[in-house]
Formats: sequence, structure tokens, C-alpha cells
Amino acid sequence: MNAIVDNRLVRGLDLRGIFLTPSWWGEPGRASYVPAYRPVTTLSFALNHALGGLDPLGYHAVNVLLHAAVCVLLAVVLGEVTHRPRLAGTAALLFAAHPVHTEAVASVVGRAEELAAVAALGAWWLVLRARRHARGRSAWLAGAALALGAGVLAKENVATIPAVVIAADAIVGPGVTRARAAEYGALATGVVAALALRTVVMGGIGPTPGPLDNVLAGAPIGPRLLTALAVVALYARRLVWPLGLSADYSYRQVELATGLGDPGALAGLGVVVGAAALAAWGWRHERPVCLALALAALPYSIVSNVFVTIGTVMAERLLYLPSAGFCLLVASAADAFGRPSRARLGGGAIVVAALVAFYVPATVLRNRVWRERRGFFEALVASAPRSARSHRELGLVYSDLGLHERAIAELERALAILPGEMVNLYDLGNVLLRAGRWAEAIAAYRKALAQQADFVPAISNLGNAYSAAGDERSAESWFRAGLARAPRTFDLRLNLANSLVRQGRLAEAEPEYRQAIALAPDDPLARANYAVLLGGLGRREEARAQLRLAATLPPSAPAAAVAVVTILRAVGMPEAARAAQTEAERRFPDDPGVRRTRAELERGAGG
Repeated sequence: MNAIVDNRLVRGLDLRGIFLTPSWWGEPGRASYVPAYRPVTTLSFALNHALGGLDPLGYHAVNVLLHAAVCVLLAVVLGEVTHRPRLAGTAALLFAAHPVHTEAVASVVGRAEELAAVAALGAWWLVLRARRHARGRSAWLAGAALALGAGVLAKENVATIPAVVIAADAIVGPGVTRARAAEYGALATGVVAALALRTVVMGGIGPTPGPLDNVLAGAPIGPRLLTALAVVALYARRLVWPLGLSADYSYRQVELATGLGDPGALAGLGVVVGAAALAAWGWRHERPVCLALALAALPYSIVSNVFVTIGTVMAERLLYLPSAGFCLLVASAADAFGRPSRARLGGGAIVVAALVAFYVPATVLRNRVWRERRGFFEALVASAPRSARSHRELGLVYSDLGLHERAIAELERALAILPGEMVNLYDLGNVLLRAGRWAEAIAAYRKALAQQADFVPAISNLGNAYSAAGDERSAESWFRAGLARAPRTFDLRLNLANSLVRQGRLAEAEPEYRQAIALAPDDPLARANYAVLLGGLGRREEARAQLRLAATLPPSAPAAAVAVVTILRAVGMPEAARAAQTEAERRFPDDPGVRRTRAELERGAGG
């Protein structure tokens, strides 16, 4: 929703905005907004939207094709680097089937991992081309720099690829020499240029996550490192035994390790020590083992939370590129097992076949979890029962389905896990407002604002709660207070105009509607509400023109779609109401409010 449906840069294919503003997750002024900068991924969503709107098939098809491209590139690059194409093909086969990749492939926003991996492996392949073709070498290296820069602008964790290429040269040849300096320099240039652009656009490295997203945020160095070790063990388990997967490891599903005796930290230390011992053995006996460990460890290092705190403490999608190293390690083990004799060659193939036979049905079963929104979030709570985020997200789904009491219960569970968390309080206020429990909604919004006084969405909805309770003067004061902080906030401007109308102050409301439309000219609700005002002022032709336009504009939320259809019906424009209803059903087919307006339209037509 947030990266695509609620992202105006995607909806409008705004190339300038995509590359020159933080463009990843939602829109400024909304609770869902997370300022980040992944313009290549955002551009891919915008192209998907331009070609197929919000039809999910196109987005998922692109993700599947990208995963296939990663598998092919992995086989080609590893085959050329190790000079063992069968080993590389086995690793790519295991990578293609591994269940841990479900989040990156089945979740549309997981495309960031896939795009980054395609670009990273493509850049490595271009470097290998440059080594083989002296003629045009500069062009190959320039292409590698551009490819890797694009990869970093898809997802930052491929910034370690220059180190991976250097490690591969040192481990399996041809060696790290001065002759390779231009190749490493080209890759580094792509990374530095992309990170510099990101820093300029973001005005720094970006926001610091809170404890809800990453329990390590603000943690002392000791617990931070111990917890990072515990997470290593959790990741290793999911690679070795990829059952019981989850899309959420936020607070308190992953606990902060506080002592040297923490079992998770000790398990992680065992993984690290074991990997070091295996690398030492591989250096002497089986160099691809060393390469596999480097391919796993170097890309993982940037998302390990050891050097920099990222947006999450743990996520299976972050294993997408590092798991290539694990798959190469397993392929090397199977190859070594089958190498001593012709008879045992079959044994290695049997091991690989057995793993693929295990991975494929596990991947299919895991994919089913991602098919339907309610089922997904109910499964999320089942897999992460101690996560405040899981309970909050399930609560929001229940609220969208009109199951407000269940929604309130889930949000209260989220607040029991993480008391006083601002976003959870805000979301609880929203659900209470939908449920008609206005006094409780006002209390929840006030608690949220006590945590963050300048949180504009809470200010706006606090005004809405007062309005719903019949206190328009208080509502107006909160809308104006919000606009004093953020004068270009569309929701506040529209809500103020509506409040003035409800108070009978039509002349004062008109300039507020005009400003709201100037801020969001493609918002149908603003134009529909403005049309109601124009009708009240006796300017009926202008009103009908605004309503006809409102019927053609895509709504940004189910509630807005319902409101537009309702207004069109009320003013006697049934054809426009049906057109708006069709668009609402295309965008929000499962929303109960949208379904109710369909039933109301049909009853009206029958009458």
C-alpha cells in the first residue's frame, strides 16, 4: 500500500520527484510515511503502475522475472569465477528454490532486494567481460559502474560488491593486482556516486529507526553486539531449516541480549567461529568454500546492525543476496561428497535433489501465506506473537474490514507490548474514531501527541474526532494549529474547509477548498466536497463540473471513494456515481464500505 498506492510519485510517474526527493514509502504528512531513497525501485513501481494500474499480476510477474534473472546471473558469474559451471549451476538451482526468498519475491516491495541483486551481479559480470575483451574495456567498466550505482539506488546493501569482487579475486583467482585497480575503482565509483546522491537528497544518512522497528536503536554497544550475534544464529537457522518463517521480527519478537550468557548470542558466536574455522579449512582444501563464506558475510555485514543501525533488526528479505553464499556452500559440500568416486557422484546429486524436493513444496506453502491480506496478517501474528507491529497491522486489517472491536483488541495488545508507542496510539485513535467511540479516540490522539507534539496526522484526526463528536469549534482550532505547523498539508486544509461548512461559514470555506485542490488537484474527495459548497452558494453549473471531474479521478483511500460515490448519488448524478463506484471497486475490491455503496447503487437503480 504505502510504497505504491499511497505514493503519488508512483501514481503520477513523476521522474523528477522520484530521483530528487525521498521516494520510497508513502507521502509526507501521512502516518505511513518513511523517508528513504530508493529511486530505481520506485521507478520500477511507477512503470508497473503506468502499464497496469494497481493490478497485482503485473507487479508479481516482474518480481518472478527478476528472481529468474538473479538465478541466471548467479550461475553465469559463479561459473566464470570458479571455472566450475556445474558447481555454479547447483548453487543457482538451490538459490532459485530456497523458501527464505519468499518474502523478497512474493512481497511486491521485496523487489528492492531483487533489483539490487540483478544490478550487483550484472556489474560483476560486466567486470568479467572487461577482463576478457581488451577492446572496449573502458565501456564495460563504465557499464559496471552504472549498473552497481543503480543497484545501490535500488537497495543500499549491495554497496559491498566491490569488496566481494576483490575477495573472489584473492580466493579463487586471478589475484588482486594493480592491473585490477581500474575494475575495483569503477565499481567503487558507482557505489560512491550513488551514496553521494542519496546523501544529498536525504540531507544526511536518513532517519534513525525507533525501538518498534529495531530493538538495537539507541542500545549500548555491548547489548547491541550480543543481539547482533543472536540474530546471526536466527538467520543461520532459517537458511539451514527454512520452516517457521515470519515476515516480522520487530519489538519484542527479537529481544535485546543483555549478558554474555545469552543463549542466542552464544549460538551466534558458535556460527561465527564455525564459519571462521570452515574458511580456514576451505583456504587449504576447497577454495569455493571460502568464496561462499565471503559472498555470504560481506553483503550481510551492511545489514547486520553492527556498523550502522538499519530500519529493522531482522528480516528474511535481507538474506536475499547473502543466501547466494549459503547456496554455494551447500553446493560445494554436495560436490565434495560426490567427488572421490563415480559411485559417490550420484550421492552428491541425490543430496541436491533431496534439498530441492524439500525447498520447492516449502516455498509453495509459504507463498500461500502472501495471497490474501487478512490471512497473511493472522499468520503474521501466529508466527510473531510477541511483536507489537504484528498486532498493530492485524488490527488495521480488521478495522478496514469493519471488525472494529477485534481491531481495538489487537491495537491494545500492541500497546501492552510497547506501552506509549506513538504510532500505535495514533492507529488506536483512528480505529476508535471509525467505531464511533469519539471520546476514547480523542484521548488516544492526545496521548500520541504527548509523545510527539508535531505529529500532523494525529493533529488532523484529533480535529476530526472533535468534529464527529459535534464540537466544531475545537475541531477548527486543531486544524488551524496543524496548519500553523505544516501549512501545505492537504488533509488539514480540506478538513478545515469541511469544518467551516458544517458551521455554516461557506464564504470562509471556499478559499480553503481552493487551497486544498491546489495542493492535491487529483483528489476526488476535495473536488466533491467543494462541489457541495458551490451548490450551497447557488453556483450549480460550477458544482456539476467539479462533480463530473471528481467521478473521473482515482480515490486514494476507500473512505474517500465511498464519500465521492455517496455525494454523486445525493446530488442526482447516477451515471457519475456508477463510474466512481467502478473505479473504487477496481482499487479497493475487498473494502466493506465500497461493497456497501455498490449495494446501495443497485437498490437505487431497482427503485
